[in-house]
Amino acid sequence: MHAHRPTGWLRPFLTLAALAGVLSLAACGGGGGSPNNPFQPGGGALTVTPAAANGYSGVPFTLAISGGTPPYTATSADPALLSVPTNASGTSLVVLPGTVAAATSVQYTVTDALGRQLTSTFVINPMLFLPATITITGNTNCAASGATLCSGQDGTASVTVSGPGGGPLANRAVRFDVVQGNFTISPPGGSPVTSLVVNTDQNGTATVRLLVDVSAPTQIATIRATDVTSGSSVVGQFTIAQYTNGASVLTVLPTGTTTFTGPDTATCNAGGQASFFIFGGTPPYTVQTNFPQAITIRGAPVQASGGAFTITTTGVCVTNLTFIITDATGRVATSPTVTNVVGTAAAPPPALVVTPASLSVTCSPGSSFTFLASGGTGAFTNAVNPESGATGTATVSPSGANVTVSFNNPPNAVNASGTFDVNVSSGSQVVLAKLKCN
Repeated sequence: MHAHRPTGWLRPFLTLAALAGVLSLAACGGGGGSPNNPFQPGGGALTVTPAAANGYSGVPFTLAISGGTPPYTATSADPALLSVPTNASGTSLVVLPGTVAAATSVQYTVTDALGRQLTSTFVINPMLFLPATITITGNTNCAASGATLCSGQDGTASVTVSGPGGGPLANRAVRFDVVQGNFTISPPGGSPVTSLVVNTDQNGTATVRLLVDVSAPTQIATIRATDVTSGSSVVGQFTIAQYTNGASVLTVLPTGTTTFTGPDTATCNAGGQASFFIFGGTPPYTVQTNFPQAITIRGAPVQASGGAFTITTTGVCVTNLTFIITDATGRVATSPTVTNVVGTAAAPPPALVVTPASLSVTCSPGSSFTFLASGGTGAFTNAVNPESGATGTATVSPSGANVTVSFNNPPNAVNASGTFDVNVSSGSQVVLAKLKCN
């Protein structure tokens, strides 16, 4: 039989058709569950974070884009209120809210490379008002130098945060940061830091304490205050002067006389405490006193400027106790003084004491035994009572410091036995002694 063969022009066409069929099967996942085309575009749902964003006028805000197919583009429904860059940088979109008088919502749209879009709402809040600069208050000991603060001294930095209506914002978090200079920020009772968050008071004012290094050279220092919620910030500058006058640099607070008062006219204070803070000079600081019996000292030597030592009274009366506080270079501070005096209330009577507290003896007929009372008001009332099971009859001298218990039993009577309570009272105090008859 004669076989028909395709003509020469038809062979290339059939070959291309067969190849196209093979490629079509591969693209459709044919052939026993082969994987999808790895070049198919996608990346999950297009997402912008945070989904409900809140910002403040004039403060840039960063949105994060994920999913979809980058690169991304963005548009704003109102570019005058919400400035949006046409092309996002990677997966970040930085928008700039405009000025508003009240909270205003603006829509924006993010589009990925395949044209998929996500529209979200951005809420713009009115700008908070910070002062033009930070208020720096210096140490008065530095005034002669012409600078705000001197080396080894302290001061304060403060800002007042106001709302859109001009009213103060209380309990608003404000972060202070050291930008430049040889100084630190001191939190209450803590170690110096370079960044600290504090809340505004009822007047909308946030304040921190500044500590200048004792070795700080003359310079211009910079500090920044930032409203944590909005990100708005303000920068303040002040001058630091190198100052080495020991009498002015080394200071102790509180100054003057610290007075402790006892509870009554017979007793001085015991257990009272006071802390003294040392600033300036070159730490560490040693602390000594001219009357060590009157106080105990804790926290000395003091290791850092702004540190404190604490004294506790021992009950010893003293007038004008002084300290000798010396820094590492030999500078000596002008000493505060401490006085511990008696109080004004009437002193209570001394404690009532009966001696011995217990006596064990043979209580034969006609015998007697004496206890001695002391303290109290000096007037004593005495009584004797047998405890349960005691035998025999006992009498006691009804008053006086010599408390005599007698067993005046009839002739030929047996010895008393058991325990007898000897009660002695003086004013409101009562003491019980024990007489044990064997």
